[in-house]
Order: sequence, then structure tokens, then C-alpha cells
Amino acid sequence: MKNTENEILENEWSHLFKVEELQTGKPLVLEISPNEEESKRLCQRLDLLSIDKLTAKLKITQESGSMIVHIKGHIEADLQQSCVVTLEPVEAKISEEFEAWFADTAQAVPLAKARHEREQKSGQNELQIMSESEDPEPITNGYIDLGELVTQYLSLSINPYPHAKGVNFEVDTQSKKQNKGDDITNPFAALKDWKDRLTKGTQ
Repeated sequence: MKNTENEILENEWSHLFKVEELQTGKPLVLEISPNEEESKRLCQRLDLLSIDKLTAKLKITQESGSMIVHIKGHIEADLQQSCVVTLEPVEAKISEEFEAWFADTAQAVPLAKARHEREQKSGQNELQIMSESEDPEPITNGYIDLGELVTQYLSLSINPYPHAKGVNFEVDTQSKKQNKGDDITNPFAALKDWKDRLTKGTQ
């Protein structure tokens, strides 16, 4: 247990939530923010000059009779990035909502996922890509790292080509393709990409 928690805490910003503290059918509302040191580490990871503000309001719910934990969140952030042309600071404001689903796969596998895997093994064609709610992320030893979850969705909201006002900037098609491939560096995005390729390979 201790080793697994240490592994989770290696993230630049970890806010561990113990799932057993959640009361079934009663939503828990949290607001979390990284401290100064965690913000510095996030800047290095996300290639930012600074994080002046980052808060996430989270509503965590587990319905009665369900093994799936549903998280609905709202991210507010004030950031500074480097202009891709002049390298001067560029301010950015982010206000994004997201949803995520988690489950302890050691205790229960969602019915939709079990059916999808059975169809995949039988070689059925035209398998539909599962939604996130049908294929939840795993709960690790009873914990969900809310800090890492927010970081993942924050990274998807950041402008990959920030440029200062008055600066013209164009990205050629080849560069876009290369950068699109390079962007898949987080575990959630990489997992979805792997699932897509696996599904296509069975068709």
C-alpha cells in the first residue's frame, strides 16, 4: 500500500482522494489548488512561464448500487506562456468543464466493458468505441489522484501555439501532424489512443 501511494505522489501535483470516504448517493464537493512548489513543477511539465491561479471545483458522486465514481469538475486558471515566435510572455485564461469516471476493476467490471471485450474476442466487426463512462479509469488501491486528473484536463485546454498580439503565426500541416503525435504524452490520452488503434485492428 505504501509503495503504491509513493508512486502516485511522484506526480508534479498530487491530491489523493480516498474513495471509501465517499458516502453512497451523497455528492462530495471539493475545491483544490496546487501550492507554490507544485505550481512550479506543473510549469515545467506543461511548458509554462507561470501559473498565477489554478483552482478546480469538483463534485464527486457514487450512485447507490454502482461501483463507478463520477467526477464533474470546473477548472479556472490564469497562466503565462512563451510566444512561439518572439518568446515574450503571453497571458492566458482558462475556464473549462470536464467529467471523468473511475472504478475499482478488481471488484467490478462495468457490464458495457465486459460485453465489448467479449465481442472483441469473438471477432465481431464494426465495434463501437466505448464512451468514458462505459470504460472508467482504474482506482489505484482505493485512491483517485485528483491533482493529476485536473492536470490532465488542464493540459488539453492549453493553447499549443501561443503568440503575442500582432504577431502572425502559421503552422504548416506537417508540423501540426507531428505536434499532434507528440501531444499524446499523458496516460489518459495515450490509453484512449491505444484503445482506438486496438479497435481498428480488430475490424
